[in-house]
Amino acid sequence: MKTAQPTWEDLNAYVDGELPDERAAEVAAALGRDPQLAEQVAALHRMKGSVGRLVTDAPVDLPRVEARRPSWLRGGLALAASLALVTLIGSLWMFLAAPPPAYAVWAERALTSHRAWPAGPQASAGEAQRLQLAAQRELGPAAFVPDLRAAGLTLSHLGAGPRADGRESLHLGYRGARGCRLSLFLLSGGLGLEEALQDLGSLDSGVGDSDARGHQPGAHEAVAWQANGLSVLLLAEGMDPSRFAEVSRRIFEASFQRKAFDSEVRQALRQNHQDSARCLV
Repeated sequence: MKTAQPTWEDLNAYVDGELPDERAAEVAAALGRDPQLAEQVAALHRMKGSVGRLVTDAPVDLPRVEARRPSWLRGGLALAASLALVTLIGSLWMFLAAPPPAYAVWAERALTSHRAWPAGPQASAGEAQRLQLAAQRELGPAAFVPDLRAAGLTLSHLGAGPRADGRESLHLGYRGARGCRLSLFLLSGGLGLEEALQDLGSLDSGVGDSDARGHQPGAHEAVAWQANGLSVLLLAEGMDPSRFAEVSRRIFEASFQRKAFDSEVRQALRQNHQDSARCLV
């Protein structure tokens, strides 16, 4: 009888060592046949723990589990399990040895630029307009420079951002009256990003890791995407995560249309600003 293909729940239970012995052996055999399944299990091991558990969980008990089966089948399962183990360790090694993607390096450098952005007051309305026009001239028709005053943030800084693949990016800095600072980085051309919001908040090795994320001093939020030939990166530190999520979603949606926020969006940003806690810096 054909063995059922392992489900996502099977793979999770397999990694945790919670499958019945016979089903664990079947999953191990499936991993030996299907490299994609093996890569999924490698990713689960990477998320849940160390490679040490990988070695001790599955194949060790296979001879005992299959002792009642014919010797040729028992040997085949053991071989499949061994192949699965090699595949898993190989996949994990390739993941750990691979250099970070270009956008990850760009994000880390952008966080450094954000922190080096000099302190100062909010810009006046006239100064914000001048900076907006300057940014649009710099990047051409593809540029989208959002007006975030409805969100309590005024464009107060325009300068060179970090390089990526030999290209200069543009750093737009927005400042709020309650200590908030938000940085928008724009880079002409692609950088391996998708046209979808990608959470980059845990890429920095110092601040903003999984134990430090949240609305607290030093914790940062970061997202990136690609739109109309531009790579876009948005980040902030100490900002209420719900506020950052609302602002980033609105900028993301508008970046594909390249037009100003309408009255409904401005009202939503205004309300979100009123409901959010002040930034912690």
